[in-house]
Formats: sequence, structure tokens, C-alpha cells
Amino acid sequence: MKKTIFAATIIALSLVAFLSTFTPAFAADKILDTKVKQVVTKNDKNGNEYTRLTISETKDLNGVKYSTDTAVMCFGDTVVKAKTLKSGDSLKAVVTENEYKGRISYNLIAFVAPDTKK
Repeated sequence: MKKTIFAATIIALSLVAFLSTFTPAFAADKILDTKVKQVVTKNDKNGNEYTRLTISETKDLNGVKYSTDTAVMCFGDTVVKAKTLKSGDSLKAVVTENEYKGRISYNLIAFVAPDTKK
């Protein structure tokens, strides 16, 4: 009986360790302070409105600097304000980073109010 419980415990711990290697890492929230390149508002398959903001980011790969377009997705309450943005407007927002097949995108969590203290 003790051997069975011990074996089951070892198997369970091994399974947890094995499966934990496949769980995605969660990125911390960050603040974007950039210019909007493009604004597109559409409806999803359920009829809910969403907005995709495109921004330009500079990246570095093995010492080679390059610029790439990155999507900032706005859902729910953030869509109302995101729809009012135009190409060239400033964007300062709290976002969470996503990665899909090696490409980075962001989900907008909240807009950051401009600092009025001077």
C-alpha cells in the first residue's frame, strides 16, 4: 500500500513538472508611449466592436536595429477612446504583451492621462 501511494505521488509530481514546461510565461504589464500609425475599427464574429491600433517599434536583434509594425488591440471600454485616435496621434497606455508564433502584439488595458503638472 505504501509503495503504491509513493509511486502515485512520484508520477503526479513528474506529470506536474512535465506539464509546467508547456505553460506560457505571463508578461508583466508595461507602458507604451508612442505615435499611432493606423487605426482600424471592426466587429468580431459576435458583433462586438474592437479597434486595432498599429504602432511602429524599434527592435534589436544581435546588434541589428530595425523597425517593425506592432498591433495594439483594444476591446470593451477601451474601444470608445481608441476609435477617436487618428494616425499621428500620441498614445500613452498601459498594455499587456502577447506573443504568437514569435510575433509580439499588445492588448490595451488603460489609457494613461496626460501629465498636467509642470
